[in-house]
Amino acid sequence: MAKKKKKRSLLTLKIEDLNESGAGVSFYKRMKINIPKTLPGEVVEAEYQPHRPRHDRIRLLNILETSPRRVTPPCQYFENCGGCQLQHLDYEEQLQFKRNILQRLLLTYPSLKGITIHPVVGMPEPFHYRNKSQMPYQYLRGEAVFGLFRAGTHEVISIDECIVESREANQVLRIVRQWANEYQIPIYDETTRSGLLRHVVVRKGMFTHELMILLVVTSSEVPHWNELLQALKMGISNLHSVQLNINSQATNVILGKENIVFWGEPYIKEQIGQHFFRIYPGTFFQINSVQMIKILERMVDIASFQSDDFVLDLYCGVGVIALHVAGLVKKVVGIDNHPGAIEAAQQNAVDNNIVNAEFLAEDAEHFLKEFSNTASSVDKVILDPPRKGLSLQIIDAITAASPRKIIYLSCNPRTLVRDLARFQEKGYHTREVFPFDMFPQTAHVESLVVLEKK
Repeated sequence: MAKKKKKRSLLTLKIEDLNESGAGVSFYKRMKINIPKTLPGEVVEAEYQPHRPRHDRIRLLNILETSPRRVTPPCQYFENCGGCQLQHLDYEEQLQFKRNILQRLLLTYPSLKGITIHPVVGMPEPFHYRNKSQMPYQYLRGEAVFGLFRAGTHEVISIDECIVESREANQVLRIVRQWANEYQIPIYDETTRSGLLRHVVVRKGMFTHELMILLVVTSSEVPHWNELLQALKMGISNLHSVQLNINSQATNVILGKENIVFWGEPYIKEQIGQHFFRIYPGTFFQINSVQMIKILERMVDIASFQSDDFVLDLYCGVGVIALHVAGLVKKVVGIDNHPGAIEAAQQNAVDNNIVNAEFLAEDAEHFLKEFSNTASSVDKVILDPPRKGLSLQIIDAITAASPRKIIYLSCNPRTLVRDLARFQEKGYHTREVFPFDMFPQTAHVESLVVLEKK
């Protein structure tokens, strides 16, 4: 006998708060319900669908009472797209929301009581700020489309423009779409694992205006490639690099390991402050160049770099932070386990005539253990780890090196406060957190902290 489907329920709910992901929080019969794209104070009508997957059981039907903080989302795809979470919230309120997230998380650790969280540094123009775009392509009703995934799915929402991506990236995506449809380029299908075109990645130097276009394909044999190149040259200014990335694996990872330069250089350059940096297809670079400059300026203000300092920069990437502080200190050594990033960092040091910066392709924990066995001492350690933050082993290794100060740049408030509490146990404390809005219209916030040895 087939199982009887549970009935759908219509619920009228009052939104009490926003969670860390920017979704509205309500309660029904002691059950916590998260409803994306709603705001505190709003009364909404929602449908509960118990037969759906857990993340997709609540569907917003109507907003019965609207918050005064609600604004009309400037993006026509906002309601369906999973890319942005906060376009419906006034921008100044977005900044306050991100500050509140940090304040709440700090309260969960009594040892961190008394830390000041400064107002979030926002952007004058909180749109078209991303220097890297990566969009999937799919077939929809027989046509190739690009877009972002619907929240919680791998279903592409077909769009014409994403207003947080650069204007050039949007134009590139439209040109590739037109080419794919005109020449019937096979689009990759995750289910059948067949097809050619998977993603298009666009990287832009926001201050140099140089543009890199990367087609992620399953094979180097791309038909009508010359027609696409001509269209890109005609439609895009400051084109600097056009490449293929070969990814034939059955994976959700966007980039494969092989890049083929089809036209131009294998990299583009970006200018951050007085320095220029090479950016290759797979190397990490902060997504918001404008805010990165503000972060570096604040870092110099609060870290008190000295001319005789020996500095370690862990997770250094292509060397943006290390090269920025090199002129203020005796020596800086950058560590990253990505050989391509280290190669770019080394070249960036040469390009900028910086001789007191050294870059090593090593695991941070292994390097610190070896370092602690030498007679060398370190004055300051700079950290810019991935979202998962720092392991206990890394924290132990850093504190064993006994730097006077630790400069921590974090993209995840939850792992940041966890790590601050762990450093506190090891004798390092902080008085202030400086947040920056690196990702306007989303729930993400970047934070800068300086920890001092007690």
